[in-house]
Amino acid sequence: MLSLNLSANNISCQLGSRLVLNNISFSAEPGQLTGIIGTNGAGKSTLLSILAGIQAKFDGNVNIGGERLQSFTLNDRARRVAYLPQNPKVHWDLNAQQVTELGRLPYRRWFNWLRQPDPVDEQAVATALVSTQCDGIAQRKVQSLSNGERMRIHLARVLAVQAPIILVDEPTSGLDPYQQIHCLELLRSQAQKGCTVLAALHDLDLAARFCDRLLLLHSDKILAFGAPAEVLTPANLMTAYRIAPPTQSNPRDLNLASWERQVD
Repeated sequence: MLSLNLSANNISCQLGSRLVLNNISFSAEPGQLTGIIGTNGAGKSTLLSILAGIQAKFDGNVNIGGERLQSFTLNDRARRVAYLPQNPKVHWDLNAQQVTELGRLPYRRWFNWLRQPDPVDEQAVATALVSTQCDGIAQRKVQSLSNGERMRIHLARVLAVQAPIILVDEPTSGLDPYQQIHCLELLRSQAQKGCTVLAALHDLDLAARFCDRLLLLHSDKILAFGAPAEVLTPANLMTAYRIAPPTQSNPRDLNLASWERQVD
């Protein structure tokens, strides 16, 4: 598999009258799962949409393997960057396998479900369905699935692209605890195969457990970027989330269930 790094250089984005991102620069490398964390409205989704080439109104530039994102054709970009947005929707009467097959669109000049599938496409779709544990629901209509099952199908679609860069926004949304862990194990395994993987996450325990690096956004800037233990410090968590460790706790303990919310 082709390995490509992804870098954001001086990214700023204003939505309406609000400056969401201000001079954001960082690099994500192949072989690593990078978590993007921060409170609601911190700019996680906006940053991912910029990196994916969806949000075009921003200052700065995004590079993929040293080349500007804007220099790629839409098809070439879609082969290099697989993107799962927050709350993805399906507006057609498709079954789960057909949704997963949409991930192969960048490789097919003409898409027709009545044509004999290409063996490479067929294998990519089958692998994605099995890895997300969706092979058992492949023939069910998407509209009949639970929210968690739909999220897993959309993740299968992303994996079917077999892109060197994977961007996912809240991929554990709607999943039960077992599937949340399986999802992040799957994303980490993609990184270990040489992919560059970035995931916007709200669960800090899962972020600390599975991510190689964390990017903490706060007040339109990067508050911290590095290994989880370097980012999830009491000082950073107080600044970004207004939570403090319980009295006499081990400051190296990243289990946040017992942390206390600070009230103004």
